[in-house]
Amino acid sequence: MINDMSFLAVLLLAPWFAILGWLYWRTAPARFASARGFDIAVLSGAVALSIAGMALGLHVDPAGHHPIIREIVASLIAYKGFLLVLVMAWFWRRRAAWRAPA
Repeated sequence: MINDMSFLAVLLLAPWFAILGWLYWRTAPARFASARGFDIAVLSGAVALSIAGMALGLHVDPAGHHPIIREIVASLIAYKGFLLVLVMAWFWRRRAAWRAPA
């Protein structure tokens, strides 16, 4: 059952997500800086995937475990989803910038 406090873990992770998003934004290569639309799409996708991961993780059945395990699993899925999107986009962006003509 999902209650009002279910997404508290994502709110607590939001400052860390903001720091990671800022670092991703700042590491844009100079030749690829004009593609900010791609960066905005990546950051939006990372947030959407982390929220979807949180919703998915909240449906874990903690049979035999403490009920807080549901929030822990949901937070881990949300965090890994956010990182997965950022890391994949970062590598793709660096590869695209390396291949771009000078």
